[in-house]
Amino acid sequence: MKPIAYVGIDIQFARLSDEDRRRGLTFLYLYDLPYADLRAYAGLIITNLVEEKFLLEQKVLLNQYLQQGGVIFSLTETSLPWLTGVPNWERSPIPLKDREIIIKEPRHPLFTGIDAYDINYRKGVRGFFSRGYFDNIPLHAEVLVTDQSGAVIIYVDHDSTNGTIFAGAGTDIYRIFIDEDNTSSKLSMQMLTCIREEYARNKAKGGQLQ
Repeated sequence: MKPIAYVGIDIQFARLSDEDRRRGLTFLYLYDLPYADLRAYAGLIITNLVEEKFLLEQKVLLNQYLQQGGVIFSLTETSLPWLTGVPNWERSPIPLKDREIIIKEPRHPLFTGIDAYDINYRKGVRGFFSRGYFDNIPLHAEVLVTDQSGAVIIYVDHDSTNGTIFAGAGTDIYRIFIDEDNTSSKLSMQMLTCIREEYARNKAKGGQLQ
């Protein structure tokens, strides 16, 4: 089983635990991207702990990985065009205490069995899921999560490249709910499963990852 790379800057909040490693995650230091053979990974999770200017300099490398059938799950509050089709992050005008996270139906497998209440609240407080949204996403993208105004928070794009792009508007759904004692704790494992399934699907339809 190929690992999934967790890409970020090497600070405390980005470091992996033994449990993460058992799940098949491996840490990829952001500034090592140009020297890494990305074909070794079933997917890349790009955290919000990154330098976007550097990622923009690696745009050709990332596009090549996607054209080979790779999977990128971006959790970044994007402000530069380093990932194909992903628009700039916008801050929601809805106060965090009033913002409702809505899982679109029919549900993508990423959110199977997740109670919307559990991602709207942590210990009775709203606002942890995301502060922002994307405007003008690719027309062919599948919207997975919105807020009550219809603003897009997470989408998946199967068509802009030969690979798969998941884009979340600054929400680290791998880490933020991992230790919760409710349905939201399943998100981290379902995220990894979705990445692996997309990788296998892309290979089956002709991606050239080896």
